[in-house]
Amino acid sequence: MKGSLKQLLRLMEYLRGHLLQFSAGIAMVILMSYTNGVIPVLIREAVDRGITTGDYGLAIRYGLFVLLAAVLNGAFSFTGRYLLVKSAQHAVYNLRMDVFRAIGRHNMEFFDRTFSGQLISRITNDTERITRFLSFRLRMFVYSIFLILVSLYYMVRMNVFLALVALVTIAVVVSINTTYAMKIRPIYDRIRHQTGVIASLATGTIAGVKTIKSLSVEENVQEKFSRENEGLYSMNVEATKITALYGNASFLILGLAMSAMLYYGGKGIIGGTLTVGELVAFLTYMLTMMWPLRALGFTIGDIQRSLAAASRLFEVIDSAPEAVDAPDAVEIEDPRGEVEFKDVHLTYHTGRTVLKGVNLKISPGEKVLVTGPPGSGKSTLVKLIARFYEPDRGKVLIDGVDVRKIKTKSLRRIVAYVPQEPFIFNRSLKENIALAKPDATMDEITKAARMARIHDFISSLPSGYDTVVGEKGITLSGGQRQRVALARALLLNPKVILLDDPFSNLDAETEKEILNDLETILQDKTAIIVSQRLSPVKIADRVIVMENGSIVEEGKPEELVRKGGAFAKMLESAGDVHDE
Repeated sequence: MKGSLKQLLRLMEYLRGHLLQFSAGIAMVILMSYTNGVIPVLIREAVDRGITTGDYGLAIRYGLFVLLAAVLNGAFSFTGRYLLVKSAQHAVYNLRMDVFRAIGRHNMEFFDRTFSGQLISRITNDTERITRFLSFRLRMFVYSIFLILVSLYYMVRMNVFLALVALVTIAVVVSINTTYAMKIRPIYDRIRHQTGVIASLATGTIAGVKTIKSLSVEENVQEKFSRENEGLYSMNVEATKITALYGNASFLILGLAMSAMLYYGGKGIIGGTLTVGELVAFLTYMLTMMWPLRALGFTIGDIQRSLAAASRLFEVIDSAPEAVDAPDAVEIEDPRGEVEFKDVHLTYHTGRTVLKGVNLKISPGEKVLVTGPPGSGKSTLVKLIARFYEPDRGKVLIDGVDVRKIKTKSLRRIVAYVPQEPFIFNRSLKENIALAKPDATMDEITKAARMARIHDFISSLPSGYDTVVGEKGITLSGGQRQRVALARALLLNPKVILLDDPFSNLDAETEKEILNDLETILQDKTAIIVSQRLSPVKIADRVIVMENGSIVEEGKPEELVRKGGAFAKMLESAGDVHDE
């Protein structure tokens, strides 16, 4: 309960700037409750003072009062709904932006352990639930509470005994609804989580549909999806059973209460202790409260689910670092491109140790090939330089400055990372190349494209640089995607280029072409090329061989060949690439 209150108060903070509007909306809802609560009293007066006495003029007058109350009720309802929806949209806008900014501040380890479908579900489904909570469920909660209070006030004034019957009824219904909320919340939490799992599975399936079809594993994927979908189905059925049971119980209790009122009210009318109008008013009150009391149960449950959704969003925000840059972070104005590892250790969140005391120094302008078997830690090296991860121990330095102490924007200008499978967005080629520098001129873009040897291909397209390449660059070949990624990196004129296994998905001819071009592209830059293939040795000044998170060999290619160690054996197994 304490945690829920804390989440609610924190959620209310997002109404900053619209708090007056939100308060006015709540005030309108309270007035709506009062106008609804006073209508049975007007009906009582119309019956007792007009209809039963034969004064139809007075009955019509009270009938007009009822109409006026209904009109005011509608006006209050419209105004309250408009104000609350508008302020709720403002609050959720701020919350959604905070979550999105927090996602941007998270390091790569967060994305390694978090499903993308879960994040998408939080940004979309969870924020939508909070919108409904602030604009509708909270309104219904306030409306129901105040309507019950107003109704009880007038009922007590009319007949204490029947008011007690109503009070007991309300207490029982609220108790049922509270029990319902306690039972349903954990189920809905599991449903929300499972929905994220299914979203992530569907996203991965659609993204990897070519691989799935090429391996003919559609049935396996469908079976996995079926298991997860069946789990979600079972949870929803369980939730439906509980909702149906407790939802109908409220109607049963209200029906029994109205029967009791008819019995004792009838006796009261015969005994002269109750008027016909008062009995009609009591029954009207019970009918008026029937839907708010039932809605109260769903509202309580939805409040619990909305606060759970808010908790998940706050978890994303709170787990992100306050700022990407350290308070004492600096900019490197004139980088030389020296890279150094000092006793670097790193263990992933899975518990697997990938680097064990790595020491390495790369001089400005040096071209280094990092090779080794899968899982040896070679890709992790370049990811640490780009600061996708941070070492558990030791330091990664650029020009003698710890990368953690370099401002991120400055680091991104100095270091360009080209991944094994570069992500090409569903935008024009011009926008893809200028991704890191949206204000780049066309001359700058074409210059980068020429350096990456992709300009001639782009110019041959009917729409040239305005050609939209489709999601993940579906219309481009593997080599063309690599060249677009290179152009994107070169646009910023970085001093250090990190190529993470750039040839793994290329055919031999394309690999040879890109490799020849790289010799020119990397001429005045520090380059670290991670590759299991040994063809980049042609342009490498030095080779680093890694095994089990440690450097086992390093030196000039010729020296390592003469040495006859691990690199020489790898070269022999792959064919004498160096001498080709």
